[in-house]
Amino acid sequence: MRFLSIDGSQISKTFSEVHADVLQLMSELRDCGVEAGDLVGLMGPNSYEWVVADLALLGLECVSVALPAERRTQPGTVRELAEKYSLSAVLVTKALPVGSSLPEATGLLEERPLKFEKRAVPDDARPAISADVFSIAFSSGTSGTKKGLLMSKAGVENTMRVSAGAWEVTEDDNVLIVMPFSNFQQRYLMYTAVRYGLDATVVAPERMFQKLREFNPTIILGPPSFFEIAYNRVTAGSVREKLPYYVATALHTLPLGRFGRAVRARLGRRWMSMYGSRVRLMLTGSAPVPPRTVRLFQRLGAPLFEVYGSTESGWICFNLPRRHRVGSAGRPVDGVDVTLAEDGEVLVGTAYPQTLGYIFEGEETQQSVYLGPDKLATGDIGEFDRSGFLRLVGRKKNVIITRSGVKINPEELEEAVEKGCRITKAIVVSPGQDGLLSCVVWLDDPESAERRTEVESCVQELNRKRQSSHRMVDVLFRPAGELSVENGLLTRNLKVDRGAVMRKIFTEDIRGAR
Repeated sequence: MRFLSIDGSQISKTFSEVHADVLQLMSELRDCGVEAGDLVGLMGPNSYEWVVADLALLGLECVSVALPAERRTQPGTVRELAEKYSLSAVLVTKALPVGSSLPEATGLLEERPLKFEKRAVPDDARPAISADVFSIAFSSGTSGTKKGLLMSKAGVENTMRVSAGAWEVTEDDNVLIVMPFSNFQQRYLMYTAVRYGLDATVVAPERMFQKLREFNPTIILGPPSFFEIAYNRVTAGSVREKLPYYVATALHTLPLGRFGRAVRARLGRRWMSMYGSRVRLMLTGSAPVPPRTVRLFQRLGAPLFEVYGSTESGWICFNLPRRHRVGSAGRPVDGVDVTLAEDGEVLVGTAYPQTLGYIFEGEETQQSVYLGPDKLATGDIGEFDRSGFLRLVGRKKNVIITRSGVKINPEELEEAVEKGCRITKAIVVSPGQDGLLSCVVWLDDPESAERRTEVESCVQELNRKRQSSHRMVDVLFRPAGELSVENGLLTRNLKVDRGAVMRKIFTEDIRGAR
């Protein structure tokens, strides 16, 4: 395992070394009074210490509570979270501000051995949790609250088996982990590496593209933004610079098999080498994926495929090298029954759901998601093609209903705008009570008259082809740089938070302009 932090420091560990460190931390936690069944918080940026602590809590049969990474490690915050979630202790990976002292029942993982006295939690304050639950994770919060998710041992073990089988993993593989461990997908990737003996490389996002060539991962999972960087570099080049891409595109239409892929990969090396030279599988899907990005990668012989899953259910559909369709989420994975409700919502049937329900926040929505012991509602709207590939067309909660009762799926309009012109992102919303649609567009240079004209012409052409209820009446231009987790417009999974967009652009900014 390798860990590269934002400051450039690097740690490499063998599995035997990890095992010894986990046993040592388990011993220290026992000495502090931590025992099976305790809820213990984990807080701070990704680090080797984070992984060791997570595995140690798993070994002690505690319930780890992965506190969102954007929480600031302040004494008051730590105390507040310990009280809020009935935590017996909190383990932090980052030192508190200079001059601050650690709150009670708090261990700083950089200072060993740990020495604290665990917090006494009254029995009536302890939440009732099934023995199958080993951790509590939190959602990305696109609905405004971060739901607590009860992670199932059996469900996560099944997710690991499904991944290892479908991806045909071997001990020669090296999986890349970039997003925060508080995002459960990253932890499950680490568990998979430990379980199946793969190498794992954990890199701070800010250092990712500086070190990929050196670390040479073979499996990369990431949001579309990881791969749109290469797409933008290709499309921004001159005609001369893009000549290898044009040749690869022509070869892509010919049935040349492995030889053709090898030639196209060689032609695309100037762009794809940024991901390393050993990548055999690139998977994306935590946010809507522009089909143009997937097509560009595949034309250049790069193995980028869409996948679909949720923290609640685990993996739902895969596109894989021998069975894929651009623009789809793939076919259902083995052991998962995917059906569509009358309104098009994707329903998942599985004997091993990854979670057993919500806790702390989100419990009021539990019945609308957990429809039975083996069935979950995803909140996504989809449709199947004749070959059994699932295509996602939007989120049920994002459907806009006009005053006349017309239902509008904004994601379909957004996809058309993003496909028709050169932009970073588009969001279609209805900010008023009149049901009229506005399109918010993020550009690298929102003041460029040429780029604005291009977008406005695209929107006009799309409007001409649609009925009046589906037409976008105005376009708002925004700088691409404001799309970040730090200012709240992106979630931890790098999805656009529509609620935050409405609050910032149609409330704060408009009010401030008056």
